[in-house]
Amino acid sequence: MKGLSPLIASVLLIAFTVSVAMIIMTWFSSFARGTTENISATGETAVGCSSAGISIEHVYISGTNGVIVVRNIGFVPLNVTGMIVNTTGGACTTASLTTVDVGETKALSLSGCQGIQGAGCTGFSRAIVSTNCAGIGDEVTSTRYVTCS
Repeated sequence: MKGLSPLIASVLLIAFTVSVAMIIMTWFSSFARGTTENISATGETAVGCSSAGISIEHVYISGTNGVIVVRNIGFVPLNVTGMIVNTTGGACTTASLTTVDVGETKALSLSGCQGIQGAGCTGFSRAIVSTNCAGIGDEVTSTRYVTCS
């Protein structure tokens, strides 16, 4: 039995090497394209959120219900959620996200507020709103922005 001739062995080795190189190039091309798309999407979100801003205008608490009035002071629409915290660590929150357009003022309704009462808002610790833009939110700790009944 004879072995492969050196010429055929060389041709097979070159064909195998070229095939493996093509597979690696195809994989790398799709990997680079996917990574570029992810980075572009993240960059677009960061640039969009750089002009975002939200402000708590006032907080109203009546019994176990609360309302946080917020105003979009930025240049992009925001999805906003809110929370009121009492001094004992209890909290009441919004049930869902609320979209607040540029320049718009909206009221976020909260339920389940406990331990905050009276004209002096005894028990109030803070009101917090957060948005879909990381790091964009507002917090109120002073009762001069709060009305309790």
